[in-house]
Amino acid sequence: MLQYAAARAYSIHHGCSLFLDLKFYSSRRHRSFELDAFPIQAENWVKPSLISEFVNKLRGGRESVPVYQEESKRFDPRFFETSPPLKLRGYFFSEKYFLPYADQIRSELTPPVAPDQPAREMARRLSENMSTSLHVRRGDYVSNPNARQRFWSCTSEYFEAAIEMLPADSTVFVFSDDIEWAKKNIRSSRKTVFVNDELKRAGSPDTGLRDLWLMTHAKSHVIANSSFSWWGAWLSGSEANLTIAPKKWFNDPEVDDSDIVPSTWLRI
Repeated sequence: MLQYAAARAYSIHHGCSLFLDLKFYSSRRHRSFELDAFPIQAENWVKPSLISEFVNKLRGGRESVPVYQEESKRFDPRFFETSPPLKLRGYFFSEKYFLPYADQIRSELTPPVAPDQPAREMARRLSENMSTSLHVRRGDYVSNPNARQRFWSCTSEYFEAAIEMLPADSTVFVFSDDIEWAKKNIRSSRKTVFVNDELKRAGSPDTGLRDLWLMTHAKSHVIANSSFSWWGAWLSGSEANLTIAPKKWFNDPEVDDSDIVPSTWLRI
């Protein structure tokens, strides 16, 4: 989503077409392409054939289109100064890449409405209450050695400190890929709903798109160091929005992550 948002902003800025390179998504990946569920404005680019790759190697492997390579986690103000055609490579984890076109990006990355009644009822509860979406990401941050080495894993102390900063009448709606860990380790002084647990009992299909759509209905957000809950908060657009993010994102203190979190959000 971040890559699409930055590339889409670039295409709007320059008035050019946008093509998505889907080579990343293969049978060996743990994720599948899901942007086609959103009203995006782009064409999918199919992986080149073996013949075209062979011809490219014969030519010395040179790119036929210039490449812009992201160099750090900081926003690059020269991004829009380049000229198309251009191949973009990077994560582009900063709203500064697409903030000038925020309304357009929000309309194109609004998650689809959940098809089942239990999820729609949960969305109503999120919309009508003094609600806070709280996201606990475990998954590969815990099980994958490379991810565990790179990313900080948010602690129960972080989540509990964030909860204490919420209004006393808040209802905290917890989302997690490890809801049992959240139930056992996070002590909440506010009314709390464990969303994945409750919706599982109600027979709602457990999908990332459903949870992202639900998060956008919350009034406030406590996010993990994850682009998933980052988008849940950013797409929310709530006027009464309080968004709390972790001060620490990466384990490496040399990585400058100051542009990842919008300036209006609170880092603790």
